[in-house]
Amino acid sequence: MVLEITNRFGKFKCSYHIVECCSILLNYSNHFQCVLFRTQSIRERGIEMKKLFVLIVVACMFVSFGLAATTLENVVKSGKLTVATDMTAVPMQYRDASGNPTGFTVELMELAASEMGVELVWQDMAWESLIPSLLSGKVDMIAANMSMTLTRMKSIRFSDPFFLTGIVAIARKDSPLQSWKELADPSVKMGATMGSVHADFIEQEWGKDASLYDNLAEWMTDIKLGRIDSVMDDEMICIELVNKNPDLKILDGYVRPDTYGLAFRQDKDSDSLVEWFNWFLKWEKLTGEYGKIYEKYVGKAWEPSFIID
Repeated sequence: MVLEITNRFGKFKCSYHIVECCSILLNYSNHFQCVLFRTQSIRERGIEMKKLFVLIVVACMFVSFGLAATTLENVVKSGKLTVATDMTAVPMQYRDASGNPTGFTVELMELAASEMGVELVWQDMAWESLIPSLLSGKVDMIAANMSMTLTRMKSIRFSDPFFLTGIVAIARKDSPLQSWKELADPSVKMGATMGSVHADFIEQEWGKDASLYDNLAEWMTDIKLGRIDSVMDDEMICIELVNKNPDLKILDGYVRPDTYGLAFRQDKDSDSLVEWFNWFLKWEKLTGEYGKIYEKYVGKAWEPSFIID
């Protein structure tokens, strides 16, 4: 039961049990030298009871705030898990010919929602809007091909890695470029998705700016038209692009290894949701469900990796 208390300080709500405890403290405060707060003002003789009441009420406010429902509790209670993503990354998350969400990440999250017993609600948006939407509370979490970087972990936190991959570079098939290491040349024009780690890498490691795009479709157009020479992206995405676009090729070598993680807010209310998903990932790998989804979209059997499993 929740009671609403109104006084000259305003209105607030707290548990009936907390109010009951306050009444007991007030009724018996004359029989104790120390009640709840061991401050000099309370120990002094002649203190007005209304001052003690104010102190106890303030304490109740802090306690009641601490009893606020967690993100996981709110999700289960509402029956909906709202997830932000960018549906342009084949084969991770994208839309099929009918416009329905599909892909590795999509099926993994559908399995999670089923296990949790809630409805999965996708919020499809531009990549650079993913983290702001999470931090503003518009969504419960992010599920996408999001690299787990130290820079991102300053503002958000990740689950255990759910996918191991690597970063590669693609170029037109008629391009003289052969290795990703050649991309450091100042004359090579690079493209990157806005808000991606690839744009930061190009600027920090090679000291040059990349042409920025809202999504994959935009930079694909420019690379084919020759406006840019190359783009770096996740290996799985590049393999899919090259398979569907024979006029493109993957350059030799990995720029770096990469892992994807599900993203959450850093507040304590999200602790239980993060823990739930960490165990969910372990459990589905143990039961074989993760392996089925992996093989369906990657095209080969999943094998545990000593890096993330």
